[in-house]
Amino acid sequence: MKEEELLRKRLSELADKAFTQNIYTYTHFLNEYEQSIYREMHRELSFADSHLEGGHQYFTRAFVVFGSEEMFGYQGEIPLACARVSPLFHKYADKLGHRDYLGAMMNLGIERHQTGDILVDGNEAYIFCFQHIAEFLEENLTKVKHTQVKTEIVPWKETGFQQKFLKKEGFVASMRLDALISLAFGVSRNASDGLFKKQKVFLNGKLLLRGDHKIKPGEIISVRGHGKFLVKELGKQSKKGRQFVVLEVFA
Repeated sequence: MKEEELLRKRLSELADKAFTQNIYTYTHFLNEYEQSIYREMHRELSFADSHLEGGHQYFTRAFVVFGSEEMFGYQGEIPLACARVSPLFHKYADKLGHRDYLGAMMNLGIERHQTGDILVDGNEAYIFCFQHIAEFLEENLTKVKHTQVKTEIVPWKETGFQQKFLKKEGFVASMRLDALISLAFGVSRNASDGLFKKQKVFLNGKLLLRGDHKIKPGEIISVRGHGKFLVKELGKQSKKGRQFVVLEVFA
């Protein structure tokens, strides 16, 4: 059975369990493609209230929660936590990136589906994960690359993390998705077409296979391997009908 079929079966099983046993159920952390499958199934799973939880506004990885207070009459606990990782000695700390923190966790035997987003903020990082993983990290994550670190659990709703953006602006022939991807990441239209064929483009979390979709301000586009950007605002059109657009690329 293919992975997609296994995921669909698992989502149905968790929804049935929540509905029949009156208990909250949860998936592992899903990547964007897996979340897209959940969104496709949302209507057939609607008998069990569900939502995605990633811990912050612009999550990329998230898990599905089946159940709600309205459905059960009681509020369940979300098994989500956030581990903040910071250097013991800032003066001697390496400049660490997402891959460095992910590699350090993999070396501890943690699998990717057990953790959500890793948000790097200067010389600190916030790792969203399940509660038991956060407790494990607090005890065992003491080194990232060559940097000695301390890891502590912080309230996941109160990290204080502020998403940073790089402004990208310019004219596009139209508000087609492929044109905006070309502007955001500096890739050719041909290269942009290849991203759709490889199932790497998501609009507001939904997988898209063609680049002719018209985009509106406020929508978020994610391209695996390149990054994510928000369509911030539109400006005036040029005399030749080209549209001025302001994008905010996630830093």
